[in-house]
Amino acid sequence: MSIQRATPVNELLAKLIFLILPTAFVGYFLLQYANEYYSVLQNEAVMQSVYFAAGMGISALVYSFRFRFSITFAILAIVFYSIYKGLDTMAIGEFDAFFISVQFRVFTILFLAGWFVGYGFTRLRYWSIIVAATILTSCILLIAKAQVDTVEKLLYSFAPAVLYAVYIIFTAEQIYNYKDKSQRFWWFLIRRLSFFSLLALLVFGSVTYLMKGEIEETVAQFGGQGEEGENSMLQKNEDGSFDLKDYSKLRSSLGRSNELLFCAHIDNFFEGTDIPNPLYLTAFYYTKFDTLTETFERDTFLPNNDLFEPDPSKLPMFFTEVDSSVIKNSLKDKFREVVEVEIYNKSLSPNTYLAPHTGFFVQPITIEKDFRDQFKSAYRTKSYSSALNSAYFIYNSENEQLKAFQEERFSVLRKAKGYKGLDSSFMAYYTYMPSDEKFQNIANLAKNVTQSAKTPVDQVLAIRDYFLAKDEEGNQTFTYTDNPGIPDIPSASKLQYFLFENKQGYCAYYAGATLFMLRSLGIPSRIAVGFLTQDRSDKNKGWYWYYADQAHAWVQVYFPGYGWLDFDTTVGNSEAEESPQPDGTPPMQPPRAWLATEGVVEAIDTIKKTIDLKVRHLIFKDEEYDVDSNTLLQLDMKIAAVYRDSIAVPLNNIVKGDAGTAVSYAEAIKKVNKRPNETGSQLLNRLPSPTPIDEIYLKREDAQPEEAKTEISTPEKHLSIVSILLTIAGIVLGVFVIILLLPYLVYQYFKMRYKKAQAYDKKAYWAYQTVSYYLHIAGITRGEKTPMQYAQQVVDPAFGTSFTSFMNVYLKQKYAKQELSDKEQVLIKEFVLPFIKQVRHKTKAGKRLKGFLNPFKMTSYFYNTVEKEANH
Repeated sequence: MSIQRATPVNELLAKLIFLILPTAFVGYFLLQYANEYYSVLQNEAVMQSVYFAAGMGISALVYSFRFRFSITFAILAIVFYSIYKGLDTMAIGEFDAFFISVQFRVFTILFLAGWFVGYGFTRLRYWSIIVAATILTSCILLIAKAQVDTVEKLLYSFAPAVLYAVYIIFTAEQIYNYKDKSQRFWWFLIRRLSFFSLLALLVFGSVTYLMKGEIEETVAQFGGQGEEGENSMLQKNEDGSFDLKDYSKLRSSLGRSNELLFCAHIDNFFEGTDIPNPLYLTAFYYTKFDTLTETFERDTFLPNNDLFEPDPSKLPMFFTEVDSSVIKNSLKDKFREVVEVEIYNKSLSPNTYLAPHTGFFVQPITIEKDFRDQFKSAYRTKSYSSALNSAYFIYNSENEQLKAFQEERFSVLRKAKGYKGLDSSFMAYYTYMPSDEKFQNIANLAKNVTQSAKTPVDQVLAIRDYFLAKDEEGNQTFTYTDNPGIPDIPSASKLQYFLFENKQGYCAYYAGATLFMLRSLGIPSRIAVGFLTQDRSDKNKGWYWYYADQAHAWVQVYFPGYGWLDFDTTVGNSEAEESPQPDGTPPMQPPRAWLATEGVVEAIDTIKKTIDLKVRHLIFKDEEYDVDSNTLLQLDMKIAAVYRDSIAVPLNNIVKGDAGTAVSYAEAIKKVNKRPNETGSQLLNRLPSPTPIDEIYLKREDAQPEEAKTEISTPEKHLSIVSILLTIAGIVLGVFVIILLLPYLVYQYFKMRYKKAQAYDKKAYWAYQTVSYYLHIAGITRGEKTPMQYAQQVVDPAFGTSFTSFMNVYLKQKYAKQELSDKEQVLIKEFVLPFIKQVRHKTKAGKRLKGFLNPFKMTSYFYNTVEKEANH
């Protein structure tokens, strides 16, 4: 075993204080999080940090004397192994032996890890970069699993690792680069670290301040346990309304809210009966799954996109938006029917569109005045639905007639043709399974559960029966809960934990498990997001009330020829099925509007009670017509109610320039028949003049500025905690890269100043700075020599340059202020580029690159070279 020259005492102390001690503190933070997920650690983070720190400290002491690592580490490992094997003789009972051996293994792993880190800090040049990257990555992975529910907790958890990563790289380079390890070394190190600390806190504080809004939003959506009023698929807006999220993460806990969101009238009954056939209301689909965060997400690039997504709040009253392409993309031609639904919003966002699958039509409608205090907006929808679809599709009802309907539908679907011949990209997309081994376990389970099922619908029913199964004591094996908990093993899949261990979860768990079980069987499926429809009313048939806890996710299964059908495998959730209060009285449905014209008021006569409206758009009996730009329609306002932003106002409140939508329910308009190929202007000429109007809804042309319109139309972005952590890490990395590039940027700055300088004294000065800096970066340092000695004794002999001649001219210009000859002027103008080329030719590229990526080398130039020049 050879022993080489020992590390200077000051350098060793600096590494112990400024490298190893901070690493021990950050190790303590990481061990705190690890103890939350690894029960084997026994919540002893403090003691474990001591093990790790002891390994680092002892290793640094040993390797400061240049012992060989391989030999010493091998000896240490043998000693620990021998102790471990002899522990059995020290324990009285079997349990004690197990406990002691586990604790010794923890000690050994942490001590050896510390030993390895201490060795690297003592002997390896760029070890600090490896440690920083490892600590930062470990921190991100552990915090992503934690229940972080406030911004303060997130910053408290992540700030130490971020600051440490930059600090350790900076400090290690300072200790390595400063060659004088005398008492002056401590003053230099403390001064540099103080400046760094201020800069790091400023940068981190600025990043935190600039991203505060995004961090708060994401922590609120993803972090912590569920809170009252919080639902996994709902987010509450600043105005108090609710929106459905574009993602749903499998969480260990969520809150519940009983707030009424809306009510709906669904005009759908079992054929030939007055028995309501409720349908789930769909908003959109989750078709992607992030296996790392276990989050279901939307995908805007759906094959055969059959999703209709209008914004009802942006349409004028009684105007319609129709998309016939979704009907074609729904891929169904059997048992089809059109279902009409009316939605009355109370707390649901007015931008949200809901309809039974597949919606293709929307029309904002009025609310009867007696209900305007309760409901804020309303719209009518039409859906191209399947007669086979029903909210009763999966679970049996006690009603014998409903059971019969279900069996009839299952019989129909058993005759559906198979999936052979379908578009390959469609099948590949909707049967995609992650390649992780844990999803093979789900596939094996699905195969076992459905082994006796012959058709796709029977396979779906077999999965339903699996979730409904009971144990030998008559208790359900799967149950509904808002608090499914966290798996005992870190990094374990919550979906696996749900399926194979605790068998408790809420709708996203059941939908996700069903999705992957079906896909593993080659059955196209996706998760629908919207609201669970529960028929709770005996008096008002066809009316349904929706509360926040009815936000729901379920599976849709594709059957060739029949399209996508709803299948809900979530076991009974009584809290969502039972209203927290008696369902209210449904609003009176407004009469059908025969005419709706949208335009700008050109003139008003309050005596005759008429308005001249410059028509821009026209809806007549649910059909939209084109109108010539200058078409005027005179409105009869004698009985019309006038509303400005939903508030009733007198007729004289209308002024020229108001934008408005005039609505008529009049029999005189109903009697006007449609004519084929008729334009809107031609139709208006056939209407009674003045045209009887029942209601007009006004909004000034300038009521909504363009900035607001743009803001409303901009889709909301959602960031996960991992995304925010990675963003902060990216910013830190970006700052680090910029710091690395500083030496090269300074060189380019010197060259630019040299090229742009016009006066010869300035040009000579920048020429000197450029070549001196380049030499320093390339490793040809000046040391204690004067500039002239440096040129004569070091540079010119090594590179065959004319640096001495240049220095004569430069010093002459600098100190004597003499006029330069033409030859001297040419020397200054043409000196730099040939000089740099000659030096570059005779120095190794790797050495130059290393210098240009070393900001400490740049700093030492300004600290040493410029200071010495001033002294000389």
